[in-house]
Amino acid sequence: MRQHGVPNFPDPVVSTQGNAHTIRMVAPKSIVGSPQAAAANKACAGILPMPSPAQIAQQQHAREQHLLAFAECMRQHGITDFPDPTSQGEITREMLASAGIDLQAPALRAAGLSCVPASGGELTRAAVIAATSANGGAGGGSGASAGGSG
Repeated sequence: MRQHGVPNFPDPVVSTQGNAHTIRMVAPKSIVGSPQAAAANKACAGILPMPSPAQIAQQQHAREQHLLAFAECMRQHGITDFPDPTSQGEITREMLASAGIDLQAPALRAAGLSCVPASGGELTRAAVIAATSANGGAGGGSGASAGGSG
């Protein structure tokens, strides 16, 4: 990207969760929306491997299964109304509120921390702590929302 006219393009963000590695390209909208970025994107399109539709579907299915396992674990740990994730693999703050889940309840944090391994790396201890803190951090692959890897 830098060699093709976008000198301030940031380095990729590499994350590791268990055996899974993710590489995210995170750039401000001011950079991504520029004509130079569009041209550079086209020029660099062949460098990063793109997953096939089958690989994407397989990854999504695995994500959904891990989050279903997390939800089941939460119910087994006494959070009986904990909802299953959506078909998009999300567990949002709104879903939890609708189910009557108090994000600041100590039992919820304890169960969440115990169930992190059931998420297969989709959730982290830090995400559970952020989601259950007083100022609450939501997200998905973050906080209470699962998603993303990190």
